[in-house]
Amino acid sequence: MSDSLRDQLLKAGLADQQSVKKARTQKRKKRRRGEADEEQASASAAAAQREADRRARDRTLNRRRQEEREQQAREKAARSLVVEREVAHDGDERFHFEHNGSIRPINVSGEQRRALAAGELAIARTRGRYRLIPADLVDRLRQDAPFLLAWVATHSAAGDGSDEYPDHPIPDDLMW
Repeated sequence: MSDSLRDQLLKAGLADQQSVKKARTQKRKKRRRGEADEEQASASAAAAQREADRRARDRTLNRRRQEEREQQAREKAARSLVVEREVAHDGDERFHFEHNGSIRPINVSGEQRRALAAGELAIARTRGRYRLIPADLVDRLRQDAPFLLAWVATHSAAGDGSDEYPDHPIPDDLMW
C-alpha cells in the first residue's frame, strides 16, 4: 500500500517511464511558475502601491505650491493696491503710532489726524514707507496680506458708549 499511484501505474503498464518524467517536469514548472507568479504579483502590487503613494505625494506638493503662488499673487495685488490708493500726507503735524513694538511717527495734516483718530484712515507699510490708506481697504488687507497693516484705529473718536469716562473724552490733538 505504500506504493504511490505513479508506481502502481508503472507496474500495471498503463504508463511508461518517459510519461512519468514528463509529468514530473511539468509539475515542477507549474510549481515554479506559481511561486514566480505570486512573487511577481506581490512585487507588482508593491510597485503599484509605491506609485500611488508617489502620485498622492506629488498631488499634495503641487497643491501646496499652487496655494503658495496664489497667496503670493494676492500679496502682490494688495501691495499695489496700497500704493495706488495711498492718500498723500505731507502735513506739519506728527502722528505717533505703535508698530512692531516701536513708536513710529508720520507727518499728517490736522484733517488727516482727525480721520486717523475717527478710523477713516489707516496706516500701511510697503516698500519701506508708511502710507495713509482709506479704511475701506483694511478688511481686504486683513484677508490677503495682514502684515502690510501698520496701524488701524481700534475705536472711533465719537465713542460707542463703552468709555469709562464719558464726561472726560481724550482730545484728538493731545501732544505728548
